[in-house]
Amino acid sequence: MLLQDRVEVKKVVVWEAFDVTDPMTRAAANLYEKTLTPDERIPWMWIEQSVQERPKSKPRPGGWSRHLLLAAPEGKQDDPESLAGYVYGALLPGYGGYLCYVGVADWARRMGVGSRLYDQFFKVLRVDAGELGEALPFVIWESHRPDESATASDWDNWTARTRLFDRVGGLWIEGVDFLSPNFAFDDEEEAPPVPLQLFVKPMDLPESAFTSDRLREVVGGLHERVYQNEPGSRMFDGTLPPGCDPRLRAARTAGAKKSERVI
Repeated sequence: MLLQDRVEVKKVVVWEAFDVTDPMTRAAANLYEKTLTPDERIPWMWIEQSVQERPKSKPRPGGWSRHLLLAAPEGKQDDPESLAGYVYGALLPGYGGYLCYVGVADWARRMGVGSRLYDQFFKVLRVDAGELGEALPFVIWESHRPDESATASDWDNWTARTRLFDRVGGLWIEGVDFLSPNFAFDDEEEAPPVPLQLFVKPMDLPESAFTSDRLREVVGGLHERVYQNEPGSRMFDGTLPPGCDPRLRAARTAGAKKSERVI
């Protein structure tokens, strides 16, 4: 999409992908690889499998209900070059919502695409939970904060991302570095884990319900339900060491370097 086309975009449309052979789904695969580093992303074929199974799957107790949502300017939903962004995640019955990945094309930044994707994803999970007769207590997601020595551009991008999290109602779980598998390595035991920051949007629970104890349960549940890490494993115990005291703070406060953060 040409730069001058951006001013013509008046509405962004979001829809769910059901066909892995659709050129728009293939465009999402390309954008996925451009917006995520190898150590953060799962193989795209796993997401394709979810898309393939989606038409014949319904929310069920104990099972994941996965969704890949795509975004494009109205009238250009069939133009792969106009794919503005994607979001992928799932409802985990008995736990909450998990937003796995989100990405926005460079040309579509500052156009509200990210907010539209988050908002629509929240709505889709509410429908899933309703079909199961469950509440949706929260939606949680991870994001990779730059190292202290990263470039100013990297930190500017991170700051912009945390401001987006603010706009969509996300709160930062301060006090936790969530250790996740490094997908760039075949041997998980030898690979250095990737430390991620966690953000949560309270849905059917008020913010006040997320005490330190409740947040430890939420973080531990993410390890157990998504990564199959139990207490006693390297990543679980490294994420929740003794004395860990997580608390919710405004998402934008995570945008500052530790050396610049106001306590």
